[in-house]
Amino acid sequence: MASPVLPKLVGERVKRREDPRLIQGRGTYVDDLKITGMRHMAFKRSDIAHGTITKIDTSAAEKMDGVEAVFTGADIAKILAPMPIGTPFPSPPHFAVAVDTVRYAGEPVAVVIAADRYVARDAADAIVVTYNPLPAVVDVEAAMTGKPTVIHKDFPNNLAVALVPSGTGVAPDFSVIDNTAVDKAFADAEVTISQRMVNQRLVPNAMEPRGVLAHWEPGKDTMTIWSSTQNPHILKTMIAAMNGLGQHQVRAIAPEVGGGFGAKINIYAEEYVASVVSKKLGMPIKWIEDRSEAFVATTHGRDILGYIDLAAKRDGTVLGLKMRLIADIGAYNMLLTAAIPTLTMLMANGTYKIPAIRTTLTEVFTNKTPTDAYRGAGRPEATYFVERAMDMLAAELKMD
Repeated sequence: MASPVLPKLVGERVKRREDPRLIQGRGTYVDDLKITGMRHMAFKRSDIAHGTITKIDTSAAEKMDGVEAVFTGADIAKILAPMPIGTPFPSPPHFAVAVDTVRYAGEPVAVVIAADRYVARDAADAIVVTYNPLPAVVDVEAAMTGKPTVIHKDFPNNLAVALVPSGTGVAPDFSVIDNTAVDKAFADAEVTISQRMVNQRLVPNAMEPRGVLAHWEPGKDTMTIWSSTQNPHILKTMIAAMNGLGQHQVRAIAPEVGGGFGAKINIYAEEYVASVVSKKLGMPIKWIEDRSEAFVATTHGRDILGYIDLAAKRDGTVLGLKMRLIADIGAYNMLLTAAIPTLTMLMANGTYKIPAIRTTLTEVFTNKTPTDAYRGAGRPEATYFVERAMDMLAAELKMD
């Protein structure tokens, strides 16, 4: 039997197989899916950045035609444990729907299930939430100095993660650190550069916002969940665990995904809530994020402050680098939140041979939307810091 002839790929124009159906509008996205008996889900979200919930009045929403169920955070907490994270760092409890305190604008505080998407949204708007506002922490440096408002009681000074090298050997930030060598590099330097740099926070803003459809089938004891996700295998694992199901009972499907850029790696509150509500009510539950929600409910990217120092000789030889990083991770740890800034540390020197490097990292809670992966996930931040510092050194030395 002759061996199959493999197509030549290197140097050839290889056509993408998925393009024809997508450019002809024949792709299938989460919002295209419809199941008999499907209900729509909408969220009431906090309109303040920080405060305690003193009262939630759902009576007007419950009376609206087409509304089938309304859940507060306390209701959801009875059927859904706090959301897990994917890193080993300490993390405060994070309920999918806030129970007694909101910590960022856009945090869910109630859930509506209705026969129609627009009824669900109108009903969510009809829910009245009374808050006792608390000071909002929005400056990452102020958040950890003096006597700031504490966002999570078990995290004084709002410090989520602090990775500070011990001095020699392999440090907690996974880098090889020799403080003596770094200090000597700067003592011997003929020129030094110091700069405070901000890698700003941003909204990923994919063309297709997030969406989920969860379908619990009581007769089969199985859950199928469709999601606009980059991470269907972990979604399956998490949904099974949070619903007390075996892996064999859950099927996770990622249909066409209209952009993700890292932000759809996370497993979100809306996915967990859709699954437990579908199981509780015994009907398919669908949620589609609107653009305004996407700005506050989908994880943000970047938001790392860097204090950068370079030591060099007049001939352009770089002797040492110090990089002190402060990451504003927002109100909670999400799936990979705490891990992303560690990648900035790992790539501190970029493509340059720098014999002595010291990096430190502090991750800080603030009253903002949580951050997580976004395009390059920590590595573009490192590139910006070191390349900007090298530009400044080149300008100082009048050297390309």
